[in-house]
Amino acid sequence: MAEDPFFVGWNAEMPKPTRRQMLVAGAGLVAGAGALGLGLGAAAPSPGPGAWDQGKKVAVTGTIYPEPYTHLLTEDLGYGLRPVFLVGAGKDRINVRPALTFTGAAVTGTLIERGEHAMMAVDGIYPDPAPGRVRAGPEVDLGEAVLTGEILDAKCWFGAMRPGHGKTHKACAALCARGGLPLAFAETGRCAEGKAALLFLNARGKAFGPEIIPLVADPVMIRGRIVEVAGLRQVRAKFEDVVRL
Repeated sequence: MAEDPFFVGWNAEMPKPTRRQMLVAGAGLVAGAGALGLGLGAAAPSPGPGAWDQGKKVAVTGTIYPEPYTHLLTEDLGYGLRPVFLVGAGKDRINVRPALTFTGAAVTGTLIERGEHAMMAVDGIYPDPAPGRVRAGPEVDLGEAVLTGEILDAKCWFGAMRPGHGKTHKACAALCARGGLPLAFAETGRCAEGKAALLFLNARGKAFGPEIIPLVADPVMIRGRIVEVAGLRQVRAKFEDVVRL
């Protein structure tokens, strides 16, 4: 054995049967990986119809209200009277000069829309030269309800991110909630639908504080009241009536 030469056949030609086997196995792996990718893509849940066209600037007129989240009540976008929530370009709310609230205003920016829900990443807010104050009308109390679903940050869910719900979105949702962006609520199995969300508020109809942040993007059960204002439904609940599942 000690006298045998040590040889590695680096330049040796692969036998034809082995070469055919390797080619067939390689082609099979490529085809299998492609089929697996297509299958996983088809099985993934739909992110829903939300969209944010950042290349299209629009101007919308109406009346600005600072509560529960800063929004413009308008009739310019179809679906009749509806609120358009006003936010910054990032994960932050905007501050509107008091002189521009409760009166006619024109807001420019880019729209984030999902079905009848709308939000605007604001570039500028100006007094409307021909104001006609738009009023929300009375609240309509639709009674008590027990709902299971997910607390969403409305900006991402409306269309800023796809998908804008679920565990993979939890960190982003927490940052948006910390920045003061509107929160919404969607019932289990309806996160991808266009009309499923309810504005999520505390029992007094105000925005929740930072105590709610750990619960965003988690499955929860809520016991509260459903209220409709300007065509948008809200779910109002005490913090202690929101239970992680």
